[in-house]
Amino acid sequence: MAVHLPIGHGAILNELRELAGREEPPHALLFAGPEGVGRTYLALQYALLLNCDGGEPAPAGATLFGDEPPAPAGRPCGECRSCRLMLAGGHPDVVELVPGDTLCKPRQGEGGHGSHADSRDIRICQVRGLVELAARYPVEARTRAVIIEPAERLGRDAAHAMLKTLEEPPGHSVFLLVSSAPASIIETIRSRCRRIDVPLVPRDEIEKGLLGRGVDAAIAGRAASEARGRPAKAVTFADQPDLMDDRERFLQRCAKIAASSIAERLDYVEDLADRWRRDRRAVHVELDAWETFWETRLHDGAHRADEDLQQVVRALRAVGQAREDLLAQVQARPALELMLLTFPRTTLEETHEELASANG
Repeated sequence: MAVHLPIGHGAILNELRELAGREEPPHALLFAGPEGVGRTYLALQYALLLNCDGGEPAPAGATLFGDEPPAPAGRPCGECRSCRLMLAGGHPDVVELVPGDTLCKPRQGEGGHGSHADSRDIRICQVRGLVELAARYPVEARTRAVIIEPAERLGRDAAHAMLKTLEEPPGHSVFLLVSSAPASIIETIRSRCRRIDVPLVPRDEIEKGLLGRGVDAAIAGRAASEARGRPAKAVTFADQPDLMDDRERFLQRCAKIAASSIAERLDYVEDLADRWRRDRRAVHVELDAWETFWETRLHDGAHRADEDLQQVVRALRAVGQAREDLLAQVQARPALELMLLTFPRTTLEETHEELASANG
């Protein structure tokens, strides 16, 4: 099974390779960056590096966890049993802790503890299950990998319950936290993790990476543009090109809303806030579309007056502020309302010309 290297993050992969090769690799890493940049895939790469049984021979005299060889440059190989299971998402020692019922362990004697599959937070009962799991030896890996995503959804009680495990970690487990809002994670958790900042990637580098994976040139170019610096999102677009057409429909809706009245904008806010309660990821996709919409107007706006450009810049900042507020668990409706009321009013004629220019 082929191991696709992370697009645009060669320096981070080299850092992970060096960390995995240490006599005592870090037991907790925090992968911080925007959604879609490849944070989770990099976390998986670290798990692969710690557990791959193939690749080049280990350097003489080097050790990992006592008597195990470190991960040399040829790893992960993608062919050994450990690599194949991890890449296929079926390894028993790669555990993903997400909001819901995963690893849920009620307190002994606790009654009335029902399912919380729709929870938006990682709860303390899940952390109890995690702590118990981490105390046991892995089923077959050298090192169990627990991926916690999104880590900013760790409730305060749950985060505090994790502290002792992070302070006195078992030697056979690593904890890989993934977050787009690391500042929302309590400082005592962050301070116990080695932070890996995962940045946006230039468009040309993403396109080159997609071409290297055998993606059709036209699709690779469009996916690289639509992804706006996020290689994992570009890979998704390349695998499912129809998603880019959905994005085009989002942009057309943005054009209509930007040209609408205050009352129509407030109706849209109500709809968006309601969707936030049901499907937060979908709202983030729509915020991405708004950023693309205003960036397009900014890039094509050299003919406008400075005052208009300043309004567009304010609109872009308003989208970013709304995203930060939502991640910080500010009430959705006022955050989104402020964003929409900050937007300048446009005309559909101008907007259609700009979108056509951007897509041409």
